[in-house]
Amino acid sequence: MSENPTVLNSVRQALALARIGVNADNRGDYAVAIHNYREASNLLNASEDLSTLNDEHYKTMIEKSKQYLDRADMLETLLQGQQGGATSTKENFTFVEEIPIVSSGFLDPIPAFPSYKPFWLMRVLSKTIKSGAYLTPRLYIPKSIWQQTGCKFTAVETKIKSLEVLQECLQNLKKLHIQHTPPQQSDQQQQQQQQHHHSSLPFDKNNIETVSKETDSFCSQLDIIQNSLHFHLSFIPEIKIEKVNEKGWANKMKKFGNSLAKGAVRLAPSSKLEGQDYIGLLNSVFEESQFLESWMNCCESIGHSSLSNRLRRVGEFFSVVICSFVMKDFTILLERYMRKSLQTFMTINKFK
Repeated sequence: MSENPTVLNSVRQALALARIGVNADNRGDYAVAIHNYREASNLLNASEDLSTLNDEHYKTMIEKSKQYLDRADMLETLLQGQQGGATSTKENFTFVEEIPIVSSGFLDPIPAFPSYKPFWLMRVLSKTIKSGAYLTPRLYIPKSIWQQTGCKFTAVETKIKSLEVLQECLQNLKKLHIQHTPPQQSDQQQQQQQQHHHSSLPFDKNNIETVSKETDSFCSQLDIIQNSLHFHLSFIPEIKIEKVNEKGWANKMKKFGNSLAKGAVRLAPSSKLEGQDYIGLLNSVFEESQFLESWMNCCESIGHSSLSNRLRRVGEFFSVVICSFVMKDFTILLERYMRKSLQTFMTINKFK
């Protein structure tokens, strides 16, 4: 075949077209894939110098031509079955075996108290986003569910802005947090430490009034974020905010709330908007908020009722606001993933 430049040129062009077709096929652009597969097949069949090839080369070209044509026919049949013959771009799902890296037996138990439940849920969802994990003892969620494109989320721009502000608020509050990493201890040492648990508080016990004040300010900011989201997401309850003399950060938060309230509800074509990774931002908030659970445990044990009440409000916010809209978006992702996977699975079995 190397002695015949015409045939060699046809083969090169056919392979280039087939490569374009394969790339389009993988990303779900079936109309482009069909066109390039057919063009590649025609080039391999249309050469006037096929008679100069030996039997092995001739057989190979005919087989490749038939392979491209069969794939084009299959995609065309698939599109006709889905949309009555109209071609469109569809996301293509490829089945890849994914072995769960976490056993269902290691799933953390659901907390009994409502204030702790959203932090448990955010921990589990964070694991599914980063590496895949069990959401229930029998339901494994692969990370590919969160990596889909083309999904439409309601008011995603507002959610992104709210998450950005929430993340900043969490980071400011976390500056008061003390991370303890105690060394391995004997049972007697552990009992002694439990008797003096005040020494291992997640914040400075001498600065507890400052912690209480900052937490109170944090809760006020959560109220503003919640009302901003309520404007676009009716299932999120509205909070009545008392008018106060706002200065500094509180005034900034009010302006933020007003700007969100005036914005239009938007359906974004994917999880990425204006360079911001919606899912990545969600995961950051999930991780940043985990220190609050240790604060709740501490306040319950030392009997600081005022701070405990404010932290219960924090837990309520993450439950009725953050987890609420996240689970609705997760349902959209899960249903779309299952639908697309089923369509692909049925197609593969049909044409085997």
